[in-house]
Amino acid sequence: MSESPYPMSTERLTLRFPRAEDVGALTACRNDPDVAALQDWDLPYPEQRARELVAAHEGITDLAAGRGCQVMIERDGLPVGDLYVGLHEHGGVAEIGFTLARSAQGQGIGLEAASAVVDDLVERIGVHRIAAELSPENLSSARLLERLGMTFESHTLRSVRVRGAWDDSLQYGMSGDEWRSWRDRVRTPPVDVRLVKITDDTFRPWTWMDVHRSQQRFVATVEDSFVDALFPGTRYGVPLVPQFRGIEADGQPVGFIMWSEVEPRPYLWRFLVDRRHQGRGIGRRAMDLWSHAMRDLGHTEAETSWVQARGGPEAFYLALGFVPTGEYDDGEALAHLRLG
Repeated sequence: MSESPYPMSTERLTLRFPRAEDVGALTACRNDPDVAALQDWDLPYPEQRARELVAAHEGITDLAAGRGCQVMIERDGLPVGDLYVGLHEHGGVAEIGFTLARSAQGQGIGLEAASAVVDDLVERIGVHRIAAELSPENLSSARLLERLGMTFESHTLRSVRVRGAWDDSLQYGMSGDEWRSWRDRVRTPPVDVRLVKITDDTFRPWTWMDVHRSQQRFVATVEDSFVDALFPGTRYGVPLVPQFRGIEADGQPVGFIMWSEVEPRPYLWRFLVDRRHQGRGIGRRAMDLWSHAMRDLGHTEAETSWVQARGGPEAFYLALGFVPTGEYDDGEALAHLRLG
C-alpha cells in the first residue's frame, strides 16, 4: 500500500482524521435530532464521548486492515460531517457510513466525500467489496449510496438494535470492479437522443433497463410494462392501445416510454431512464421528442399520473410543465401538459 493520501483534498473538501478541535462540532452534530433520527448512537451524545472518539484517532495517519476510523469532512476550514470507514481484518472488504450536519445536506458534499474515499479504498488499498447498512426509513442515505453506484442487496427484519428497540436494516454493496464501471460511465449530455421502435428482434436490451431501488415504487420495470401492454384495460371507458418506444442516446439503449393515444388526450403511461444514465438530461430531451410527436398528431394536451411521495418523480414532471388537476386515479395524482 502506498503512502497515505490523508489529509485528502477534493474539489470542495478536505478529508482528514479527527482532531481535538472537532469535539464541539461532533457533539453538536450528533445531538441534532434531525441528524440523529436515523442513526444508531444513543442520545444525548455527551461531549466526553466525542473526546474519546477523537482520542482514539491520535497518531492515526491512514486506514488499516482490522480497524474502523472516522474521517472528518471539512469545508472552508470547518467540519461539516464525517465518514466511517471500517476495513475487515483481511483488508478486502470495507464498510462505510456517513453523517452530515444539516447545514451541509443537499449540496452533494456526502457524495463528493464518499466518492473520494471509495476510490482510494479500491485503487490504492485494493479493497474488493464496499458495503453499507442503513435504516429502511433513511431515504436520503439510500439515494446517496445509489448515486455512489452501490445497489440494494437485502432487507433484514428486526436485525439492528437502536436506542432500546429492534429495527430493520437495508444492505447495499458493490465490488471494486462495479465501482470502476460506475465511476467511468458516461455522464455528459449525449449528442443524439432518439425514440426508436422496439421489435421482437431488438427488445432484449430494453428489458435490462433498471432504476435505483429507491425509485422502484414509482415506476414499473420494462418487463412489467410489456406484460401490461398485453392486457391494457380501459381508461375513461375507452380501451387502451399501448404504444412504446425505446430511448436511445448516441445509439445506446438508455430508457423506455409507453403511452396510449386515448381520447380526450394521450396518456403517458410509463417512463424511465436507466440508473446509469440519469443526470445526463436524457429524460427531458426524450419527453420533448414525445411531446412534439403528440403535437404533430394534432393533440393539444397530454396526461400522466404519479405517486406523490418523497423521492418520487413529481419534481421532474412539474419542471416539464405538467400541471396537477387536483384529481387522483388509483392513488396517483393526475396532471395535464399543454403541447405547444
